[in-house]
Amino acid sequence: MKPAMIIDLNRCVGCYACVEACITENIARIKNDFSLSLPPNPPQYARTRPHTITSETNRRRVFIQCLHCENPPCVYVCPTGASYRSPEGVVLLNDSTCIRCGLCIDACPYGVRTRLLEDFPGQLLHQHALKTGIPDKCTFCYHKKTEDKIWSPACVDACSFEARLFGDLDDPQDPVSRLVRSGLAVQPRTEFKTEPKVYYVPRKGAFELVKYPAQTTSATEFRLWYTLKNSLLQPVIQMGMLAAVVLGAVHIIRERMKKGGGHGEKHEADKVE
Repeated sequence: MKPAMIIDLNRCVGCYACVEACITENIARIKNDFSLSLPPNPPQYARTRPHTITSETNRRRVFIQCLHCENPPCVYVCPTGASYRSPEGVVLLNDSTCIRCGLCIDACPYGVRTRLLEDFPGQLLHQHALKTGIPDKCTFCYHKKTEDKIWSPACVDACSFEARLFGDLDDPQDPVSRLVRSGLAVQPRTEFKTEPKVYYVPRKGAFELVKYPAQTTSATEFRLWYTLKNSLLQPVIQMGMLAAVVLGAVHIIRERMKKGGGHGEKHEADKVE
């Protein structure tokens, strides 16, 4: 199974239903009175959000998000492996191993990662929901995945105009797979060679894909960093963790020996009395 999304710019009317659905599903928190709590400026943290692209003669709006690349610079640059690809190829982030360095934000060539710095009240709705201080991005609503069946992200469910499709590239009969094979659905900014799994069906002219938001990065440079990290840095980290475990064990043994020695001395003193 290889999940992928298609956004048809000919069908999209810019109604923001996808943004609102994402906020409700992934950004909002639930308070003790069962009402929803939102961060300041919720659309800023929506995992699909509007972006206006301009040309010399026109302005068009597209909805941007993590593209779940096959060749993801954000994964390559992460020093702890917190950014990773799931078995299905969905790019995710493990907040328990994230050190909040922000390298993944800088590495994303599309500039789609965000970070919430100001906390707000309420309980998370699921394990992949927006967390304070952690680099955030679209997860394809991975928390909705069950077994080995393709699921449906909230933004896809909310679109009344069928501008969004979600399916399996590995299934030749899937509408998403057929559209990609037909060439009607294309990847944005192919010059980055990241192999995105979010495709667009462009409008006539398609300047919005040529000017799809980007920041200056190099996937090649980050792949080099990934190689160096795994060959040099990762063994150092593992040795450090092993040393910490050994030192911790030695400390525990010493403390127990001290306590044992103290009890022995006291016992001998009782005998003398």
